[in-house]
Amino acid sequence: MALVLTLVLSLLRLGSGQWQVIGPDKPVQVVVGEDAVFSCFLSPKTSAEAMEVRFFRDQFYAVMHLYREGKDQHDVQMPAYRGRTELVTDFIAEGHVSLRLEKVTFSDTGLYGCWFSSQTNDQEATWELQVSGLGSGPLVSIMGYVGKGIQLLCKSSGWFPQPIVKWKDPQGHDLPSDSKVNADRHGLFDVETSLIVQENAGSISCSIQYPDQSQEVESRVWIRETFFQFSSYRLASILLGILSCVLCVGITGEVIFYSISKRKTRAELDWRKKHGVSELRDARKHAVEVTLDSDMVHLQVYISDLKAVSYSNVTQMATFLEKRFLKKCVVASQGFQEGKHYWEVNVGCNKMWSLGVCRDDVNMEMTDVTLSPNNGYWVLGLERESQYFTFNPHRIILSPRTPPTRVGVFLDYEVGAISFFNVNDQSFIYTLTHQFEGLLRPYIQHYVNDEENMTSIVICPVSQESEKEVLSDTDNLEPSPQVTILFLSRVMP
Repeated sequence: MALVLTLVLSLLRLGSGQWQVIGPDKPVQVVVGEDAVFSCFLSPKTSAEAMEVRFFRDQFYAVMHLYREGKDQHDVQMPAYRGRTELVTDFIAEGHVSLRLEKVTFSDTGLYGCWFSSQTNDQEATWELQVSGLGSGPLVSIMGYVGKGIQLLCKSSGWFPQPIVKWKDPQGHDLPSDSKVNADRHGLFDVETSLIVQENAGSISCSIQYPDQSQEVESRVWIRETFFQFSSYRLASILLGILSCVLCVGITGEVIFYSISKRKTRAELDWRKKHGVSELRDARKHAVEVTLDSDMVHLQVYISDLKAVSYSNVTQMATFLEKRFLKKCVVASQGFQEGKHYWEVNVGCNKMWSLGVCRDDVNMEMTDVTLSPNNGYWVLGLERESQYFTFNPHRIILSPRTPPTRVGVFLDYEVGAISFFNVNDQSFIYTLTHQFEGLLRPYIQHYVNDEENMTSIVICPVSQESEKEVLSDTDNLEPSPQVTILFLSRVMP
């Protein structure tokens, strides 16, 4: 019935001379670093030269590009899109325009829309932009003998979204294996899978592909019978052959590998230094005093000494204020819109929490809002069963080396980065990047779970003594040579 009504209304509009906006009819897919093109047109054909044409991100007021009074209005663009958009108006007299978005990044993933407005009509169309990243070719290594078989290891990095990894036999059939997937600080996925093969396995391939199977990368290894012949003569021959190869090419390969690894390490260190998040020790140099704002806190969240946050089922009596959170969270009195700032939060053994920063103008009346950059939140959180998470802007599951009970938060406003550290073992957890706008406040949310086992979440002082205890990873960060067997890889269209 609803479909019939929609068709009738559409026909009535068309019959009265009105038009509709037609946008992409399926998600626009693009590889990170490439340009995306969004095309919108009017049906039936109608000149849009005198109209206002707006391309927006998620919400109508989030302007990507605006065309009004016959020219582009760059001053109203969101900062993240300035200098990156180009409106193609060659066919605007027929109601057809295209917007080119240059050098797409993972943060551009999301919903978009175009809106046309005349004196008598206005319509819009929406679609989704899906950004993907093609990771490195699978690196297959022979790890050694396990029982009567040989263990193979396959690794690849730099994928988005999370890929599917498989081992295949010579006939292309899937083989059961153990796999592990981790997300790095940029939201890219690293995959690792191992397989134990038996004698006469033949040609084995490691395949990694997008979930929609649009792109596949594959590496292949041949397991010959000689690997399983353990006679003393055969073993001596193999060892002699390996020794000869090592003597012939070992030194050269060692130098090349060491040189390449050192350059990669130095490049990584330079990147970290440039973005100011490389070391916990460096971050602590920017420690600031953070106190909690009792005027904005939820009435079931209690503040002690302006530092500690706790939850109670008993609602406290307080003066009514319009600017007060309806979800069980609190922000700091301090706000930042420039510079570098670091603070530490003791989350103890609480099973559910989130902390980071939020925009000062977030909607305080929403209780079920997703803590995503799209909604003005940049947080690290913990849910039940030790599941650590963040949003960038979509949900990402994290695996810290050890469960943190004390978390360091480092905000570099100008660079557009907020980093989280595990102070317990002085390790890096994750960095969220964004082109910040407006005032940002430190944010803490104390979730309701088992109240008997809950303790306060406390903002801790960062002392000079603790700064000296933090060791710099870069002081001892030198590449260690490894022996790896690399096979030819190919990209499947």
